Formats: sequence, C-alpha cells, structure tokens
Amino acid sequence: MADALDLARAFFDALNRADVDAIATLYHPACVVEHVFVDDDGVHEGLERVRAGWADELVRYTGAGPAGRRFDVGRVSGLETGWGWARVDWRCALRDAGGQARHRSGYSHFWVEDGRIRRHRSVAREDPPAEAPSNAGAGARSTAHPSREFPSKPVIGIGAVILTDAREVVLVKRRYEPLAGQWSLPGGTLELGETLEGGTAREVREETGLVVDVGPVVEVFDRILTDETGRVRFHYVLVDYLCRPREGRLQAGTDVSDVTLVPVAEIAPYRVTEKALAVIEKAVQMVARGTP
Repeated sequence: MADALDLARAFFDALNRADVDAIATLYHPACVVEHVFVDDDGVHEGLERVRAGWADELVRYTGAGPAGRRFDVGRVSGLETGWGWARVDWRCALRDAGGQARHRSGYSHFWVEDGRIRRHRSVAREDPPAEAPSNAGAGARSTAHPSREFPSKPVIGIGAVILTDAREVVLVKRRYEPLAGQWSLPGGTLELGETLEGGTAREVREETGLVVDVGPVVEVFDRILTDETGRVRFHYVLVDYLCRPREGRLQAGTDVSDVTLVPVAEIAPYRVTEKALAVIEKAVQMVARGTP
C-alpha cells in the first residue's frame, strides 16, 4: 500500500518531469479532481478524463522555474482530520506558448484509496512575479480568514439554508479556509453584541446581497479541524437557520468568490459537504411539514 505522503511527492516529481504516463499511474481508476488545472476550475471524474486534462496542461504550459521546473514543493504533511489524507503546499512557475510567464501559489489535498489518488483538490492564487521565488521555503501563504485560524476558544458560526418556494437553495463558493474554493451554505461568525438571528441576516446580506427572513434553527453542531501537529486550526460551533428570501439581488459579496441559486435536486455537481447536504435535506423536510 503506497504511503500518502510518498504518493504526493511522486505526483509533483512526475509533473516536473512532464511525464503524463507517470502521472496517470498515480490516480485511482475512479478518481475525482477538483480545481487542479490552470485554466479550468471544474470537477473531473475518471482516470481517462483526468489523464487527458494533464496531457493538455503539459502541452499548453512549460515549466518556467530553474531547469524547467514547474512546481517547488514547500511542505508535505499528513492530515488526521479535514478534507484529505495529505496536504502539499507549493509554488509554481509556468510559461504559455506565447512566452508569457505565470506564477501561482497554493496547496493541494490528496485522498489515497487502494494505493492510488482517489480525490485531488487544489486551491491556488495568481502571484506577481516578485512574489514567486524559485524556492517555496515554508510553503504558500495561508488562505484562511486571519481572525478565525488557530483560535484561543471556539468560534460561534451562523449559517443559512435559504430556500425558495421553487425548492431552490442558495450556495456560495468560499474564499477562505476552511473549505476555500468549495461550495457551501452562506454564513459566517457572530459578532459581539449581536443576536444569532441578527448575525445570520447580516452574513447573508454581506455574502449574497439578499435580505432574508430568519426562521427556526435547523441544526446545531461543531466542527474541529487540526493541523499536522495536532494543534487546533479551526473550532466552530455552528448554528444553521432556515431562511426565506424577501428582497435584494443575488450577487457575490464579502468572504465569497461566487454565489448561485440551485434546485435542491441538482446540488450534487457542486460537491458540498455531506453535513451541508444533511442540513439542507432537514430544512426541506421542515418546510414540507409546514414549518414557516
């Protein structure tokens, strides 16, 4: 059985050698990749599709680092909790067919199953050339919200399941960790002197542009994520409310990079967490029972 950390290192070594065959051998036949290609922020399933994606990527971009390297890996760490088994922090330097250089930094999560990469997800940002040295050093900058990472005590979070009469739900794409680059329910943290309902309405307005009526509590739960040393990186106590849109125009606001309205029956392609799916289903059942 391949070690997840060794497998992650082998993956970036194959990328730096532009060896698409070697890359493909590291993936599980039923693999899923999310946000891994430079110009494609989508989700792709299956080894054939993923191999084709990397083949195209390696043709369109060459390494712009020393000796033609693409990636400089900073830290390779195991994750006991959270999205995946292994995390790799990296910087990369690429050059397109026109000679234009691109510099990026970010991290990738890998989930290994049966000795192969079953899930692969990346979060990346574009860097000016001056911010992209050839050596990654301690790794890429954190994309976590600065006031919520490594807290001294649990953080109270509020969330909203915004349902329309047409059984549609509002989703936002997170800008910061946890869940950076992933779709989730709107929400944030409670401010001092603010009621739970008032904080929920404020966060919804800030992130989505919508004014909502905040209804009953759907779910209360906690989420604790640690780093590779066992130190608590995030600790949230989350309260999710059933909300109804009243006015406003749907638009991405603070802390999110995108927002959308999705039929509940069509959520699967957005790959929200299992917990978020359960909360949405519970809210739908509450509405079906006549909860206002």
